[in-house]
Amino acid sequence: MMKKLALMVPIAAVVFAASFGLTAFAAGDAKTDITALEHKLITATSGSQAITYYDDKNIVFYDFVPPLQYVGGKAVLADLNNFFDNAKDVKGEFLDLDVVTDGRLGVAHSIQHFTWTGKDGKPMAATVRVTDCWHKVNGQWKIFHSHISVPTDPATGKAEMNLKM
Repeated sequence: MMKKLALMVPIAAVVFAASFGLTAFAAGDAKTDITALEHKLITATSGSQAITYYDDKNIVFYDFVPPLQYVGGKAVLADLNNFFDNAKDVKGEFLDLDVVTDGRLGVAHSIQHFTWTGKDGKPMAATVRVTDCWHKVNGQWKIFHSHISVPTDPATGKAEMNLKM
């Protein structure tokens, strides 16, 4: 009995370590994948290009412009098209990006700075906070919830679009 127990403990430890290692490896790959997708998304130059990163059947999008939420792929695409139809030469960069994942779900939170030219030809800029929640759809990572916001000055009620880190 003692010999069996002595043999079972190391076997259990190896099985546990192997399981943990595989989970950590899968989560590590997911973090790399989601980070790469975030970097691709920030370079989108059209609504049709950006929407490919979203789960169009299961997306709730909170933009910093009304309404309170956009639900479903058609609504999100319309919001994205509204932005890209009114902006030229859009360029985005991450000021901060962190991705947390367990390999099945992932959350990317970031501070992003954008510059563009408005329809009137004036240069524009905004620094925004973005949280994207990712899950897999048919083996591909897709965003099922995105939240974009800007801080608001409580004294004036006005959005602070270009705060620095």
